[in-house]
Amino acid sequence: MSSSEPVELVMLQPGCYVPLVALQLLWRLEDAGFRIDLTVDGRLRIGPRSRLTTADDQSIRQHRDVLVALVRHCETVQ
Repeated sequence: MSSSEPVELVMLQPGCYVPLVALQLLWRLEDAGFRIDLTVDGRLRIGPRSRLTTADDQSIRQHRDVLVALVRHCETVQ
């Protein structure tokens, strides 16, 4: 995706927007049965790592900060 293409955003709550592609990635990983959480020091943990494809790993790295924010958001609304 080039930087000139618009990014579609989703509002989680007023003032909190995330890229739709990151939310879809999180949903896809959850649907595939991956465990997604944060370590005690706030780092993203997805497993089992052995099941992640190279494309999954690339997408996770690309959207890591947003995925961390999404996991934190999910923890606060549960």
